[in-house]
Amino acid sequence: MSSSTQHQYLCLYGHFYQPPRDDPFTGQIPLEPGATPYPNYNEKITVECYQPNAEAGNFDSITFDLGPTLAAWLEQRHPAVYVRILAADRLNVERYGVGNALAQAYNHTILPLATSRDKYTQIRWGLDDFAHRFGHTAEGMWLAETAVDLETLTILADCGVRYTVLAPWQTAASVDPTEPYRVALPGGREITVFFYNGPLSGGVSFDWDTTSNADTFAAAFLPNHLNAKKTASATNQMVLVATDGELYGHHKPWRDRFLSHLVREGAQAYGFEVTTLGRYLRDHPPTCEVELQVPSAWSCSHGVARWREGCDCTEGDSAWKPALRGALEHLALRLDEVFTGATAPMLADPWAARNGYLALRNGWQSAHEFWEQFGTNDGRPLSATAQHQAEQLLEAQYFGQCMFTSCGFFFEDLDRIEPRNDIAFARRAISLVWQAAQVNLEADFVRTLAEAQSWHTPGLTGADIYRQLPPVAPGLLPDKTQADPAA
Repeated sequence: MSSSTQHQYLCLYGHFYQPPRDDPFTGQIPLEPGATPYPNYNEKITVECYQPNAEAGNFDSITFDLGPTLAAWLEQRHPAVYVRILAADRLNVERYGVGNALAQAYNHTILPLATSRDKYTQIRWGLDDFAHRFGHTAEGMWLAETAVDLETLTILADCGVRYTVLAPWQTAASVDPTEPYRVALPGGREITVFFYNGPLSGGVSFDWDTTSNADTFAAAFLPNHLNAKKTASATNQMVLVATDGELYGHHKPWRDRFLSHLVREGAQAYGFEVTTLGRYLRDHPPTCEVELQVPSAWSCSHGVARWREGCDCTEGDSAWKPALRGALEHLALRLDEVFTGATAPMLADPWAARNGYLALRNGWQSAHEFWEQFGTNDGRPLSATAQHQAEQLLEAQYFGQCMFTSCGFFFEDLDRIEPRNDIAFARRAISLVWQAAQVNLEADFVRTLAEAQSWHTPGLTGADIYRQLPPVAPGLLPDKTQADPAA
C-alpha cells in the first residue's frame, strides 16, 4: 500500500432521483411498456440499482442524495430498501459524527429559472423532507443539473446549507477540483463548493471501459487525476467522481459490483482512502475562494438555455421549450393570484404557509398544528369549508411546483413522456383551483400551450397533449362553456 494513503482520498457521489411518474389524479403510475417485464421504470430501476446497492451496503461508503419524490415512492413500495438507505447515513453519523447524505431541491427544478419565492420553497421543502426522513438537518444540498446562480446559493446559506457540488466548468477561472472552495455571497456570507472531476466523472458515466475493473480504475485511472504538486508534497487532496446513482446497475449492468469492490478493497489497495464530502469538509475546510460563472449548469454549455429558450445541446427545433415554459410561467402567475386572493381571510402569510405545507401534506404535522401555526383567527380556520378551500389551493401550489420538473425540458422534443407529465401536473393544479374557487384557468392555459409544437410529430401541439391526457370525473375540470370570471 502506498505511504501516501493518508493524503489521497476518493469520494464517490451518487445522485439518486426519479421524477414523479404517477397520474396526479389517481396517484397510480401508468404502465410503462419500456420497463417490461416490470410495470414501470421505478420498479425496474429498484431491482437493478437501488435494491442491490442497498443490500451490498454501498450507500454506507459513498456520498449521495435521495430525491424526495423517489424517497416517497420507495417508502411506500419498497420499505426495506428505503430503510436500508436511510440507515447508511445514520451509520456515518454514529461512526464519524457527520452523515453522508445530502438534501435535494424538492422538485428537481432548474433553480436559476425559478422566481425568488419558488427558489425558497424548493430549498425549504427539500431540507424539510430530508430532516424528516434522515432525522437531522442537511449540511449539503444537490442542485438539479448543478444549475446555479448567486441567489440560489444565498438562499442555501440562509437556510443553513454549508456546501453543494458543481462542475469544474461552472467557474469564472480554472480551479483545482481536488479541493473545496469558498464562494463569497452578499452580506458577508459564504458557502463551500466541491467541484467534481469532469473527465473522470464523464468516463465513469459514459465509457464502459472505465468501469470494467475496479482495481484497474484505482491503479490506472485515479492516479492520472491527482494534482502532481500535491502528491509530491504529500498535501491532502480528494478525487470526487459524481454521477447519477442509477449508473450503478441500471444504466450500466453489474456496476453495483464494481462500486462494491472499489469502495471496500480497490481504492484502499492503491493508496486512496474512501471518504465522504461531509467528512472531508470537516477535516479539510476550504482555503481558497472562487468566482462562479452564473447562471450555469453541468449539462448545458449555454448557461441554462437548455431549459429555457433551447440550444444546440439537444437536437432539432427547440422552439417548443420557450413556448412550454411561457405557458407554465403564465399559469403559475394565475395560480399565485388566486391563491393569495382566496386564502387572505384564512392564512396569515400565504407564502409561509406554502413553505410549511409539506409537513401537512405528508402527515408529519396535524391539521390543528398547521392551522395554529399559519392560520388567522387565533389559529383557527374560519370554517371547515374555508379550511378545505385553503388546503385545496395549497395543493394546487404543490402541483404548480411539480410542473417545472426539469426533465420536461431536458430532452429534444415536446412529444415525450416528460413534457406530458409536466402538463399533467399543470392540469391537476387547474383542477384544484376550479374546485376550490371556481376560477377557470384551463382555457387560457390550453390556448398558450398551442404555441408549443413538436418537431418529431408534425402538427402535434402542447394543447393536443393536454387534450390527450386521461379523462377525469365530471366536475374536476371547468365546463368547456364556462368562461374564466377573472379573465
